[in-house]
Amino acid sequence: MSNSETPNRRANGVRFEPLSRSSLSQQAYDEIRGFLMRGRLKPGERLVSRALAAELDISTTPVREALFRLASEQALALDHRNTVIVPHLRRSEYLEIRDIRIELEGLAAERAAGEASPAEIETLSRLQERHIAAQDAADLEDALAVNEELHFALCRMSRLPTLIKIVEMLWLKCGPTLNHFYTGPVWGRLEHPHFKLIRCLRERDGAGAREAMRVDITEGARAILSSLKD
Repeated sequence: MSNSETPNRRANGVRFEPLSRSSLSQQAYDEIRGFLMRGRLKPGERLVSRALAAELDISTTPVREALFRLASEQALALDHRNTVIVPHLRRSEYLEIRDIRIELEGLAAERAAGEASPAEIETLSRLQERHIAAQDAADLEDALAVNEELHFALCRMSRLPTLIKIVEMLWLKCGPTLNHFYTGPVWGRLEHPHFKLIRCLRERDGAGAREAMRVDITEGARAILSSLKD
């Protein structure tokens, strides 16, 4: 196996897992997309189709198709040599994504207050406990992954499928930036706005849930924005 075909060895030890042989292009797309949304790829990282194919244990063709599909969706970028890279977001781009997320995820939180079942709210509470536990253990990668899981669980509780698709696109673009600049919790252990969000859901307080989501996204983005340039 040549050097270009050697599976990627990232500093954090994370690597893609081999795929089964059916629907390979879609599976490769879903795997890479998931890594982007969960912040497991970093801005500026080069994605070499042969190396990824070796990690996924498939041929290069479906991987190449998946990469170019993600590039067409502007989740990945092509440089002047047609190399696929994880793009760097400018500060203005991240601000735009933040502001749209505030509106859409705030709407999701408000709707969820009227739609979510007690069991769904309890699931959200358990996710938040996992999120706090990951932060306490300084497992930032797991904290980011659980945070993403919590936000999308909330969106599903809104019963707004079109909103979910738009929010997925936004996370696809900003996930790597979250990974790159997130250094730890912004709030004290019991001050996290997710706790207020969950309390508002239980009380069927839509306006309060929306405000908790606004605080969560606004304050969570503050440190990241200070590190970005235009």
